[in-house]
Amino acid sequence: GAGPPHATGAAIKAVRARYLAGFDGTSNVLAARHYGIPPFGTMAHSYVQAHGSEARAFEIFARLFPGTTLLVDTYDTLRAVDEVVALARRMGPDFQVGAIRLDSGDLGALAREARARLDAAGLGQVKIFASSNLDEWELAALVGAGAPIDAFGVGTRLVISTDAPTLDMAYKLVEYEGVGRTKLSAGKPIYPGGKQVFRRVEGGRFVEDVIARHDETFPGEPLLVQVMAGGKRLLREGLPQARRRAREQVAALPPEVRALDPTAEYPVRFSKRLQQDLEALRQARA
Repeated sequence: GAGPPHATGAAIKAVRARYLAGFDGTSNVLAARHYGIPPFGTMAHSYVQAHGSEARAFEIFARLFPGTTLLVDTYDTLRAVDEVVALARRMGPDFQVGAIRLDSGDLGALAREARARLDAAGLGQVKIFASSNLDEWELAALVGAGAPIDAFGVGTRLVISTDAPTLDMAYKLVEYEGVGRTKLSAGKPIYPGGKQVFRRVEGGRFVEDVIARHDETFPGEPLLVQVMAGGKRLLREGLPQARRRAREQVAALPPEVRALDPTAEYPVRFSKRLQQDLEALRQARA
Protein backbone atom coordinates (compact mmCIF):
# COMPACT_ATOMS: atom_id res chain seq x y z
CA GLY A 1 0.00 0.00 0.00
CA ALA A 2 0.92 3.68 0.20
CA GLY A 3 0.86 3.99 3.99
CA PRO A 4 4.42 3.59 5.34
CA PRO A 5 6.44 5.95 3.07
CA HIS A 6 6.58 9.67 3.83
CA ALA A 7 4.71 10.81 0.73
CA THR A 8 2.49 9.42 -2.01
CA GLY A 9 5.19 10.07 -4.59
CA ALA A 10 7.71 8.16 -2.49
CA ALA A 11 5.28 5.26 -2.18
CA ILE A 12 4.88 5.02 -5.94
CA LYS A 13 8.62 5.23 -6.60
CA ALA A 14 9.26 2.61 -3.92
CA VAL A 15 6.94 0.19 -5.73
CA ARG A 16 8.99 0.55 -8.90
CA ALA A 17 12.24 0.04 -6.99
CA ARG A 18 11.15 -3.13 -5.25
CA TYR A 19 9.63 -4.60 -8.41
CA LEU A 20 12.91 -3.91 -10.18
CA ALA A 21 14.72 -5.64 -7.30
CA GLY A 22 12.64 -8.80 -7.69
CA PHE A 23 9.28 -8.49 -5.93
CA ASP A 24 6.37 -10.05 -7.84
CA GLY A 25 3.83 -7.26 -7.52
CA THR A 26 2.25 -4.60 -5.32
CA SER A 27 -0.89 -3.77 -3.39
CA ASN A 28 -0.54 -0.12 -4.46
CA VAL A 29 -3.11 0.01 -7.26
CA LEU A 30 -2.02 3.44 -8.52
CA ALA A 31 1.60 2.36 -8.85
CA ALA A 32 0.56 -0.90 -10.50
CA ARG A 33 -1.40 1.03 -13.10
CA HIS A 34 1.33 3.61 -13.63
CA TYR A 35 4.20 1.16 -14.11
CA GLY A 36 2.35 -1.89 -15.44
CA ILE A 37 3.25 -3.94 -12.36
CA PRO A 38 1.01 -6.88 -11.37
CA PRO A 39 -1.42 -5.77 -8.63
CA PHE A 40 -1.99 -8.01 -5.62
CA GLY A 41 -4.25 -7.54 -2.66
CA THR A 42 -6.37 -9.21 -0.02
CA MET A 43 -9.07 -7.56 2.03
CA ALA A 44 -9.11 -4.96 4.78
CA HIS A 45 -9.72 -5.68 8.44
CA SER A 46 -12.33 -2.92 8.27
CA TYR A 47 -14.23 -4.91 5.65
CA VAL A 48 -14.55 -7.83 8.04
CA GLN A 49 -15.44 -5.53 10.92
CA ALA A 50 -18.17 -3.84 8.89
CA HIS A 51 -20.14 -7.07 8.54
CA GLY A 52 -22.25 -8.75 11.15
CA SER A 53 -20.03 -11.81 11.17
CA GLU A 54 -16.71 -12.93 9.80
CA ALA A 55 -18.42 -15.78 7.98
CA ARG A 56 -20.74 -13.35 6.18
CA ALA A 57 -17.82 -11.08 5.21
CA PHE A 58 -15.88 -14.04 3.80
CA GLU A 59 -18.79 -15.32 1.74
CA ILE A 60 -19.70 -11.96 0.19
CA PHE A 61 -16.06 -11.22 -0.64
CA ALA A 62 -15.42 -14.69 -2.06
CA ARG A 63 -18.48 -14.43 -4.34
CA LEU A 64 -17.50 -10.94 -5.51
CA PHE A 65 -13.85 -11.78 -6.14
CA PRO A 66 -13.21 -15.39 -7.21
CA GLY A 67 -9.62 -16.44 -6.59
CA THR A 68 -9.24 -13.89 -3.81
CA THR A 69 -7.27 -14.07 -0.56
CA LEU A 70 -9.21 -13.94 2.71
CA LEU A 71 -7.71 -12.13 5.71
CA VAL A 72 -8.10 -14.41 8.72
CA ASP A 73 -6.64 -12.57 11.73
CA THR A 74 -9.26 -9.89 12.47
CA TYR A 75 -10.56 -11.75 15.54
CA ASP A 76 -9.13 -15.25 15.96
CA THR A 77 -6.89 -16.65 13.23
CA LEU A 78 -7.54 -20.37 13.58
CA ARG A 79 -11.26 -19.90 14.14
CA ALA A 80 -11.31 -17.88 10.93
CA VAL A 81 -9.53 -20.72 9.12
CA ASP A 82 -12.35 -22.97 10.28
CA GLU A 83 -14.80 -20.43 8.83
CA VAL A 84 -13.01 -20.72 5.49
CA VAL A 85 -13.39 -24.50 5.64
CA ALA A 86 -17.09 -24.12 6.45
CA LEU A 87 -17.47 -21.64 3.59
CA ALA A 88 -15.96 -24.16 1.18
CA ARG A 89 -18.56 -26.71 2.24
CA ARG A 90 -21.41 -24.25 1.80
CA MET A 91 -20.29 -22.96 -1.58
CA GLY A 92 -19.29 -26.30 -3.03
CA PRO A 93 -17.98 -25.94 -6.61
CA ASP A 94 -18.48 -22.17 -6.41
CA PHE A 95 -15.72 -21.94 -3.78
CA GLN A 96 -12.73 -20.39 -5.55
CA VAL A 97 -10.75 -18.82 -2.72
CA GLY A 98 -7.10 -18.76 -3.71
CA ALA A 99 -5.43 -18.17 -0.34
CA ILE A 100 -5.73 -17.08 3.26
CA ARG A 101 -3.61 -14.32 4.75
CA LEU A 102 -1.93 -14.41 8.15
CA ASP A 103 -1.16 -10.93 9.44
CA SER A 104 -0.27 -11.29 13.14
CA GLY A 105 0.92 -13.69 15.79
CA ASP A 106 3.42 -16.54 15.46
CA LEU A 107 3.33 -16.83 11.68
CA GLY A 108 5.24 -20.10 11.55
CA ALA A 109 3.07 -21.91 14.08
CA LEU A 110 -0.15 -20.47 12.67
CA ALA A 111 0.85 -21.43 9.14
CA ARG A 112 1.47 -25.03 10.17
CA GLU A 113 -1.86 -25.35 11.96
CA ALA A 114 -3.75 -23.55 9.20
CA ARG A 115 -2.15 -25.80 6.58
CA ALA A 116 -3.12 -28.88 8.56
CA ARG A 117 -6.76 -27.77 8.85
CA LEU A 118 -7.03 -26.79 5.20
CA ASP A 119 -5.47 -30.05 4.02
CA ALA A 120 -7.70 -32.12 6.29
CA ALA A 121 -10.69 -30.43 4.66
CA GLY A 122 -9.43 -31.23 1.17
CA LEU A 123 -8.40 -27.62 0.51
CA GLY A 124 -4.81 -28.26 -0.43
CA GLN A 125 -5.17 -25.79 -3.31
CA VAL A 126 -5.73 -22.88 -0.91
CA LYS A 127 -2.38 -21.20 -0.38
CA ILE A 128 -1.08 -19.35 2.67
CA PHE A 129 0.06 -15.74 2.39
CA ALA A 130 1.81 -14.04 5.33
CA SER A 131 2.53 -10.44 6.28
CA SER A 132 3.08 -8.39 9.48
CA ASN A 133 6.16 -6.14 9.65
CA LEU A 134 8.36 -8.71 7.96
CA ASP A 135 11.98 -8.08 7.03
CA GLU A 136 14.68 -10.18 5.39
CA TRP A 137 15.75 -11.75 8.67
CA GLU A 138 12.26 -12.93 9.57
CA LEU A 139 11.70 -14.20 6.05
CA ALA A 140 14.91 -16.21 6.21
CA ALA A 141 13.91 -17.65 9.59
CA LEU A 142 10.44 -18.67 8.39
CA VAL A 143 11.74 -20.22 5.19
CA GLY A 144 14.61 -21.91 7.01
CA ALA A 145 12.18 -23.41 9.53
CA GLY A 146 10.09 -24.87 6.72
CA ALA A 147 6.96 -22.86 7.49
CA PRO A 148 4.28 -23.80 4.91
CA ILE A 149 3.91 -20.25 3.61
CA ASP A 150 3.55 -19.80 -0.13
CA ALA A 151 4.07 -16.03 -0.41
CA PHE A 152 4.98 -13.03 1.72
CA GLY A 153 3.84 -9.42 1.78
CA VAL A 154 6.56 -6.95 2.84
CA GLY A 155 5.85 -3.26 3.23
CA THR A 156 6.86 -1.07 6.15
CA ARG A 157 10.35 -2.43 6.72
CA LEU A 158 11.05 -2.42 3.01
CA VAL A 159 10.35 1.25 2.31
CA ILE A 160 11.30 2.68 5.73
CA SER A 161 14.88 1.64 6.49
CA THR A 162 15.23 1.14 10.24
CA ASP A 163 18.80 -0.20 10.12
CA ALA A 164 20.14 2.48 7.74
CA PRO A 165 17.83 5.52 7.92
CA THR A 166 20.26 7.89 6.18
CA LEU A 167 22.31 7.69 3.01
CA ASP A 168 25.57 9.59 3.40
CA MET A 169 26.07 10.82 -0.17
CA ALA A 170 26.69 14.21 -1.72
CA TYR A 171 27.65 15.80 -5.03
CA LYS A 172 31.37 16.59 -5.20
CA LEU A 173 33.33 18.55 -7.77
CA VAL A 174 36.16 16.43 -9.25
CA GLU A 175 37.11 18.48 -12.33
CA TYR A 176 36.74 22.10 -13.45
CA GLU A 177 37.83 23.53 -16.79
CA GLY A 178 39.70 20.32 -17.54
CA VAL A 179 41.68 20.39 -14.28
CA GLY A 180 41.24 17.78 -11.57
CA ARG A 181 39.85 19.02 -8.26
CA THR A 182 39.81 17.42 -4.84
CA LYS A 183 38.80 18.02 -1.24
CA LEU A 184 41.31 17.17 1.46
CA SER A 185 39.03 16.79 4.47
CA ALA A 186 40.27 14.14 6.88
CA GLY A 187 38.80 10.72 6.16
CA LYS A 188 36.98 11.89 3.03
CA PRO A 189 39.36 11.68 0.08
CA ILE A 190 37.98 12.73 -3.31
CA TYR A 191 39.81 11.32 -6.30
CA PRO A 192 40.14 13.97 -9.02
CA GLY A 193 39.12 13.89 -12.67
CA GLY A 194 36.76 11.90 -14.86
CA LYS A 195 36.67 8.19 -14.19
CA GLN A 196 35.77 4.78 -15.56
CA VAL A 197 34.97 1.61 -13.63
CA PHE A 198 36.09 -1.77 -14.95
CA ARG A 199 34.43 -4.95 -13.69
CA ARG A 200 36.31 -8.22 -14.07
CA VAL A 201 34.25 -11.39 -14.46
CA GLU A 202 35.47 -14.98 -14.19
CA GLY A 203 33.25 -18.01 -14.70
CA GLY A 204 30.14 -15.85 -14.70
CA ARG A 205 31.01 -14.30 -11.31
CA PHE A 206 32.05 -10.74 -10.54
CA VAL A 207 35.61 -10.80 -9.25
CA GLU A 208 36.77 -7.20 -8.83
CA ASP A 209 36.03 -3.58 -9.73
CA VAL A 210 38.79 -1.13 -10.58
CA ILE A 211 38.06 2.61 -10.40
CA ALA A 212 40.41 4.24 -12.90
CA ARG A 213 40.97 7.44 -14.83
CA HIS A 214 38.63 7.91 -17.77
CA ASP A 215 41.54 7.47 -20.21
CA GLU A 216 42.82 4.21 -18.71
CA THR A 217 42.05 0.65 -19.79
CA PHE A 218 41.82 -2.40 -17.56
CA PRO A 219 40.65 -5.97 -18.09
CA GLY A 220 36.88 -6.29 -17.72
CA GLU A 221 33.74 -4.47 -18.77
CA PRO A 222 33.66 -0.64 -18.60
CA LEU A 223 30.55 0.20 -16.58
CA LEU A 224 30.13 3.94 -17.15
CA VAL A 225 28.35 4.88 -20.37
CA GLN A 226 26.89 8.19 -21.52
CA VAL A 227 23.13 8.32 -20.96
CA MET A 228 22.41 12.03 -21.58
CA ALA A 229 23.46 14.48 -24.29
CA GLY A 230 22.07 17.94 -24.91
CA GLY A 231 19.50 17.43 -22.19
CA LYS A 232 18.10 14.31 -23.88
CA ARG A 233 18.27 10.68 -22.86
CA LEU A 234 20.37 8.45 -25.09
CA LEU A 235 19.33 5.13 -23.55
CA ARG A 236 15.84 3.95 -22.73
CA GLU A 237 15.42 0.74 -20.82
CA GLY A 238 11.95 -0.42 -19.87
CA LEU A 239 11.13 -1.70 -16.40
CA PRO A 240 10.99 -5.39 -17.47
CA GLN A 241 14.44 -5.12 -19.03
CA ALA A 242 15.86 -3.31 -16.00
CA ARG A 243 14.33 -5.95 -13.71
CA ARG A 244 15.89 -8.76 -15.74
CA ARG A 245 19.28 -7.05 -15.76
CA ALA A 246 19.16 -6.41 -12.01
CA ARG A 247 18.39 -10.08 -11.37
CA GLU A 248 21.31 -11.18 -13.56
CA GLN A 249 23.69 -8.71 -11.90
CA VAL A 250 22.79 -9.78 -8.37
CA ALA A 251 23.11 -13.45 -9.31
CA ALA A 252 26.65 -12.77 -10.57
CA LEU A 253 27.83 -11.46 -7.20
CA PRO A 254 29.88 -13.92 -5.10
CA PRO A 255 27.58 -15.83 -2.69
CA GLU A 256 29.62 -14.72 0.31
CA VAL A 257 28.96 -11.09 -0.63
CA ARG A 258 25.19 -11.25 -1.21
CA ALA A 259 24.39 -13.40 1.83
CA LEU A 260 22.32 -11.86 4.64
CA ASP A 261 25.43 -12.18 6.80
CA PRO A 262 28.23 -11.41 4.33
CA THR A 263 31.52 -13.13 5.10
CA ALA A 264 33.53 -11.01 2.68
CA GLU A 265 33.58 -7.57 1.10
CA TYR A 266 33.45 -7.19 -2.65
CA PRO A 267 36.93 -6.04 -3.78
CA VAL A 268 37.10 -2.53 -5.21
CA ARG A 269 40.41 -0.74 -5.78
CA PHE A 270 41.67 2.49 -7.28
CA SER A 271 44.15 2.47 -10.13
CA LYS A 272 47.71 3.52 -9.41
CA ARG A 273 47.46 6.54 -11.73
CA LEU A 274 44.31 7.75 -9.99
CA GLN A 275 46.06 7.49 -6.64
CA GLN A 276 49.02 9.40 -8.07
CA ASP A 277 46.71 12.18 -9.28
CA LEU A 278 45.28 12.54 -5.79
CA GLU A 279 48.72 12.59 -4.20
CA ALA A 280 49.91 15.24 -6.67
CA LEU A 281 47.06 17.55 -5.67
CA ARG A 282 47.83 16.91 -2.01
CA GLN A 283 51.43 17.92 -2.56
CA ALA A 284 50.41 21.02 -4.51
CA ARG A 285 48.24 22.12 -1.57
CA ALA A 286 50.86 21.35 1.06
